[in-house]
Amino acid sequence: MKTITFRYQPPIATKLDVYLVGDFNNWSKSSHRLNDKGGIYEISLELDPGEYKYFLLINGIKSLDPNADSIVIGDETYSFLKVTSDQEYIYLIPFKIKDKLKLEEVSIVGDFNHWKPNHNPLYKEGRAFTTSLFLKKGAYHYKYLAKGDRWFNEHEIEENIAKIAFDNRSKNSIIDVSKQLNIFIKQELIAYHDSNEVKLKSDIIKFYRYSQDQFEIKVVLPKFPQVQVKLFLDDAIYELDYIASDGNLSAYNKILEIDKLNHLYSYRIAVNFKEFSLYAHKTSLTNNPATYSVFVPLDYPIFSIAKDLHNRIMYQIMPDRFYNCDSSLNPDFKEAYYRNSKNKPKKLSLTKHQEYHHLAKWDNLDILKENPYSANKEPDWFAFYGGDLKGVREKIPYLKELGISLIYLNPIFVAKSPHRYDSIDFKQVDPHLGDNESFKVLVSDLHKHEIKVIIDIALNHCGTEFFAFQDTVKYGNKSKYWSWFDWYKWPLPEIIDQDFKAEDYYQCWWGIKDLPEFNFDLLRESPAENRERDILKTKPNVELVNYLLDAMSFWVEEMKIDGFRLDVPEEVPFWFWQLFRRRMKQINPDIYLVGEIWNDSQVWLQGQYFDAIMNYHAFKDPCVSYFLNDGISLKSFINAISLGLVTLPDQVIRSQMNLLASHDTIRVRRLADNNIKRIKLALIFQFTFIGIPHIYYGDEVFLDGYKDPDNRRPFPWDYQNDTNRNELLEFYKLLIKVRGSHIEFTEGNIRFIEDQHLLIYERWIKSSNQKAIVLINNSDFELDIKEYMRQFPNILLAEMDSPNIFKHGFYIGTNHS
Repeated sequence: MKTITFRYQPPIATKLDVYLVGDFNNWSKSSHRLNDKGGIYEISLELDPGEYKYFLLINGIKSLDPNADSIVIGDETYSFLKVTSDQEYIYLIPFKIKDKLKLEEVSIVGDFNHWKPNHNPLYKEGRAFTTSLFLKKGAYHYKYLAKGDRWFNEHEIEENIAKIAFDNRSKNSIIDVSKQLNIFIKQELIAYHDSNEVKLKSDIIKFYRYSQDQFEIKVVLPKFPQVQVKLFLDDAIYELDYIASDGNLSAYNKILEIDKLNHLYSYRIAVNFKEFSLYAHKTSLTNNPATYSVFVPLDYPIFSIAKDLHNRIMYQIMPDRFYNCDSSLNPDFKEAYYRNSKNKPKKLSLTKHQEYHHLAKWDNLDILKENPYSANKEPDWFAFYGGDLKGVREKIPYLKELGISLIYLNPIFVAKSPHRYDSIDFKQVDPHLGDNESFKVLVSDLHKHEIKVIIDIALNHCGTEFFAFQDTVKYGNKSKYWSWFDWYKWPLPEIIDQDFKAEDYYQCWWGIKDLPEFNFDLLRESPAENRERDILKTKPNVELVNYLLDAMSFWVEEMKIDGFRLDVPEEVPFWFWQLFRRRMKQINPDIYLVGEIWNDSQVWLQGQYFDAIMNYHAFKDPCVSYFLNDGISLKSFINAISLGLVTLPDQVIRSQMNLLASHDTIRVRRLADNNIKRIKLALIFQFTFIGIPHIYYGDEVFLDGYKDPDNRRPFPWDYQNDTNRNELLEFYKLLIKVRGSHIEFTEGNIRFIEDQHLLIYERWIKSSNQKAIVLINNSDFELDIKEYMRQFPNILLAEMDSPNIFKHGFYIGTNHS
């Protein structure tokens, strides 16, 4: 049996009942409940090898697992899981014979190819014939067949052949393929195989074009021990650099300058082992050295990302909770849509769908945990604290002193709520934050301080006060905006009470009445419309699409922002994001597009959609598990953190938003159980790893917070009065200075060094001998690092128990001054 862990991360932080229902538990809807682990729901099961169908039951609603493949059976769609045995491998077995018989052609024939002549030829290599075969575990009889139908075995031509088993009766050689052989491929990676070839489930070779003549070639192979990977490109030969391994796959790459763009190049990839070689094609590995592929540079569109992003430090701000600078902008709730939700209710009287919007005192945090007016003792989702854009502008000196060079602002559009994802007008700044002119001034001032600005947008839905939705509420199907939404029943009831189910009337995000979803494809309702990638197979809602593209263009053209953080992009059709990317890049080729993707991101980061993602899956989740709560081992951490390194283009890896917390997750302080030492270890890794370090406002001053909305507390501007807050803030400043003053951490490659207890990795520059090393001891073992200190004597930052020995500490050093 194998331990399989099922995880579910909801798109909003909320309390859910999540059950696992499948053929492994007789489709029971109550036997396997997922445990809430800080906003991530999780359960582990012991399963036998086999194929399983299942689904998630979330608050009683059937949902597919976003982390799994799906399968359609009849009219039903299920999540699909294949569990393989640890014994299921394809082994690579080398065969080599000396050419003492002066042979012209030789093939190997045996049980593995049903004794078919010429199915497995050997290839001439100097004075020997060689090949390698892909075989499953088992014992095989075989012989060699030379041209002219001459059969022989090793004993007839080799000396000291005792290592080869031999059947005296049949005169066959025998090979016993077992798990003791150390070169193998996991069956779960393989789509097909015969003895000459293995076809993998994912592409092996990828070309990415970054500029007119700059290309990356990336080769992703099964994890092999000590191999050399070479590219033969016409007459040129390049050795590829090893990047990393995620435990199953290893990646190699090379950045190439190619000037003949319209030339048809022939190429092959050689994977050289100690005893034999394999040859890689787009999706297959073969033992045939004679096969080549072709490459035409002009066939590849340019995939460009702003060049200096990897040098920057990102800081995320929720405007309402950062700094209240201008009290004249504080919400007064005079807008018509607050008419039924601004009078103070009686205590414990608010029920579902009832709201109380009000301005809270900056230090009133209790309401974010439990609203005193809520009958269900829920937190207060509707309180404003009065932060504004002037507050951000006022705190530019603080941001500069910290070392920030990229600001990410949560939504700033006109909206009813303090989080402002319920947009009322996509082209206007909320008047309680400022106005369009004050935002323009803020962006200009930030640019003068060399700080870029990206803003948060949610284009899958709007707010109920959005002009188009209000028109449909009033006029029904006579509204010219009727097709912008999926309506199921109209008109709305006169009174919205606690029994009102918005999803019975119109498609809304997660059943939240305030967030009606847009209808992008007139052929399909949501969520089916989100899965179609080809715009030619859809009927685009042209008026809606043009409105959204024009509205977002306004912020790039007129307000001069530098990018967008794209909220829940999986709930918008793929083809829309292609149009979006094309339009924004036409306006500003250096625009930064980062998507909120919580799971595997490969499909989003190949040049068609985004430049980067919020790196939850291959950064935040493993960092939290390893550094903050001992959830995974060192080996598992390195495998998990290497997933992005293995699967993504080099420039994307360097542009990822590497976060430890956000407005959708529990605060770092709470995850670390107030342990600053643990937080420091996570920060060391964050600021010395490849990608853009992201800081969620307040984390740098030890701001606490559980789930939304408690994780959106006002910034504690009295932080100077708290020793812990100041200690952590100074540590952030030190790390940012170290990163900014040493090119290895912004431009360098990374190489993990295997160790049982220490997390060790080098950052190095290819063009020089310049290296930095990072050692992090997240264990209770006292470890001696004097040998590493000898090789990297220039100490940049260290926290150790003695000059050479430390536990739960770190050492950052370089080999140069």
